[in-house]
Amino acid sequence: MDQYLELYDTFDTKLVYDFVLGAGGIGDLIKFFMNVLNWCMKYNIRIYYLVHDIPVEKYLKLKYPKMYITRDEISNDFIEIENIDSIPDILNDTYYLVKPYRFYYRDAEILSPLNMFYFAEEVISNAYLNVYEPHFQKEYIPGKEYEGPKYISIHLRLGDKFLETDREFIQVKEDSRYYVECDIFNFIESNYDKTILFFCDNNSYKQKIKNRYSNVIITEYEIGHTSFLNTTDAQVLNTLTDFYLISNSEHIYAASYSGFSEIASTLHNVPITKL
Repeated sequence: MDQYLELYDTFDTKLVYDFVLGAGGIGDLIKFFMNVLNWCMKYNIRIYYLVHDIPVEKYLKLKYPKMYITRDEISNDFIEIENIDSIPDILNDTYYLVKPYRFYYRDAEILSPLNMFYFAEEVISNAYLNVYEPHFQKEYIPGKEYEGPKYISIHLRLGDKFLETDREFIQVKEDSRYYVECDIFNFIESNYDKTILFFCDNNSYKQKIKNRYSNVIITEYEIGHTSFLNTTDAQVLNTLTDFYLISNSEHIYAASYSGFSEIASTLHNVPITKL
C-alpha cells in the first residue's frame, strides 16, 4: 500500500469508482471500493472515488482526499467498464468508470479498509452520546480512540422485508435472512456476565431483545438503509454509528448473514463468529 501511494501521482491510467445512491449499503460501499483498489494496485492504476454528495459520504470519508473526483472534473470524457477483465487493458489519460455491481459475482481479497476510510467526528460523538457516556460513563474527547470498557456485539440482519420504512422505497421486498432465534437466546444467556450490544435492522425486534435481557444494550435512535431515497440524513448518521460501535467490539457475533458486520470486523481486525 505504501508503495502504491508513493507512486500514485505517476500513474497514467485512471479508474473511477462510481457508487451511487441505491448501489448498496455501507458494507458494499467499502467492500467494492477495496475490490477496485486491489485491481488498481495490481496494474498500477490511479483510483478515484466519484463524489455524488450522498449522505453517507458526509460521515464515512476517504483518508486520502486526492482520491476524490467530481463529475465536473471528468465531464463526459469517460468510458464505463463493462467487464472488469478489461481493466488491465485500459488506455492512458482516460477516465474509466466502474460500478460496484461489476464485482458482485467475483471473488476478491478485501484489504483492510482502515487504510482508506475513517469516520467523521459526528459519528464518533454520536456513539459517545448514545452508548459510551450513558452506559460506560466515558466522555467524548475529540481525536482520541475509545478506551472504555470492553463489550461484545450481536448483529442480526433480518432483511429488507422487515425494514420499518415505506415499502415503496424497498428494492428487494422479499429479502429475508435466515437466523435461529433460540441460538441468539442461548448465546445471550450463556454470556450473562458480559456486556452485550445488540444491533438489528428492525427496531421492534431490537426492543424485544432489550426487554427480555437486562445485560443487553441497544441504540435507541432510528436507523435506515443508507441506499434508500427516503432515508434521512439523521438515519444515515445513526446507521454509521451502529457500524462504528460494532467495529469497536471485542468480538462480533453474526446472527445472520450481512456484509454490514462482516466489513465492520475488518476495520480493527475484530474477530467475527457466526451464531
